[in-house]
Amino acid sequence: MLFNSFLFLFFFVAAYVIYWVLRGKARVAFLIGASVLFYSAWGLQREGLGGLRWTFHFLIVTFINYVLIHAMFRFPERKKALIRTIVTFDILNLAIFKYFAFFREVLHDFSLHLPERFDALNLFLPLAISFYTFQLIAYAMDVYRGNIAERVPLGRFYLFFLFFPHFIAGPIMRATDLMPQIDRPFVDRNRMMSACWLILGGLVKKVLLADPMGAIVAPVFQEPQAYDAWSILLAGACFSLQVYCDFSGYTDIARGCAYLLGFDIPENFTAPFFAKSARELWQRWHITLATWLRDYLYIPLGGSRKSEVRTHINLIITFTLGGFWHGADWSYILWGFFWGALLSVERFLENTIGIKTVPQNRFLVLGKVAFMFFLFSLGALMFRTQPVVYADRSYSTLHMLIEVFAGAFSNGQLEALLDFKSAGGDAGQIFAVFGHQIFDARHIGPPDTILWMFLGLGFFHWVQYAPERFEKFREHSGKLLIATSAIVGGLLIPSLVSGTSQFIYFVF
Repeated sequence: MLFNSFLFLFFFVAAYVIYWVLRGKARVAFLIGASVLFYSAWGLQREGLGGLRWTFHFLIVTFINYVLIHAMFRFPERKKALIRTIVTFDILNLAIFKYFAFFREVLHDFSLHLPERFDALNLFLPLAISFYTFQLIAYAMDVYRGNIAERVPLGRFYLFFLFFPHFIAGPIMRATDLMPQIDRPFVDRNRMMSACWLILGGLVKKVLLADPMGAIVAPVFQEPQAYDAWSILLAGACFSLQVYCDFSGYTDIARGCAYLLGFDIPENFTAPFFAKSARELWQRWHITLATWLRDYLYIPLGGSRKSEVRTHINLIITFTLGGFWHGADWSYILWGFFWGALLSVERFLENTIGIKTVPQNRFLVLGKVAFMFFLFSLGALMFRTQPVVYADRSYSTLHMLIEVFAGAFSNGQLEALLDFKSAGGDAGQIFAVFGHQIFDARHIGPPDTILWMFLGLGFFHWVQYAPERFEKFREHSGKLLIATSAIVGGLLIPSLVSGTSQFIYFVF
């Protein structure tokens, strides 16, 4: 069930009314049931009754975690063995369903093969498995560390993980983010107004910015050799806009829905493309993942408590594994390594050599912000590159990565012309018939649409970066909301009627 669909609108309106009519335990039970229905709808829409296997899989995995976590309270002397069991179980569950095919392909690359029944095995990928696996591990680790000191009933445990606004694509929550609010949901006029603005802004990001931009960049990554170098580099910047608007749009809608149900869930983005360093960027981008990696991977590896060399290694390992969490492909691994290496270099320059990487001069700051966006766009080229399959042939991710990065710094008419001549073609004859533009590479576009979308991106960053500027409009927020909803609704409805696209992070 997609947030950007009429089905979700009807579902949420019904859930909202029934939820606030109920009281006490009935309200909690209803919210659990509504969340199960929300999750099940995804599988039912795609596979019919067979799609319920995703739901049963999640319920069983969560129940096993609950039993083992409950055992940590009952048998504190066995905590260490139990936490190892929980983490191993959750990681294996994630690895089998998400990474089995990838490891099988790696074995094939080394001419190694599994037994026939495993070599032909195709496993389904449970929806949201990456997100709920990280939440399960975090909950268990917090119990082990003593941050969670009391057992909770099974229903409340399920509600924490199932809570439908955040369930499919985050934010990745901690128990302290939601558990204390379950018995005291709170909503007032200000929260309702904030919720409506968040939902409206999230829909604009997703439907009017992310989806059209996705259509613009897709052909470039499908056939990078046909586009000029500038278009490939611009495709990285455009995909940066797409993934930000898509993912932060989802988070905004999730937070808005949670507000209307009386809950406050964490912010996941705070103007990341205004960051002046790699470190600051990861304090602003997918914040709940960055803090999870820090608390449950980087610090257990030793963090910065050991030698400087070990700190750099820990950074690179943490972000490489964070990249691998995103998907079972080399593009994600290289993307994670890229960011780990950048953070390591930044730390080396500041702590070892003593060079400040964040300038103080205003114009230099603008230059550094632009440079960080350029680096993010290079990483986006890695993140977006996927295998390409044509009717008569296919290309691996590594092959496409080479095409993308080679083309980003070399593609143009000269290369196409040289390729044609090396194949024995007569360039003069071709020019005479079709003109010199026959060898021109394609260009990403349309440029005016891209420009307007980047202005929209800048606006949403400005809103996040300095929200206090809008305080003076608070007394008129009701009228502004009605007027803005009418205008935006007129723009959104045609896109929603013609069809909806899923959010990018649903595949993770």
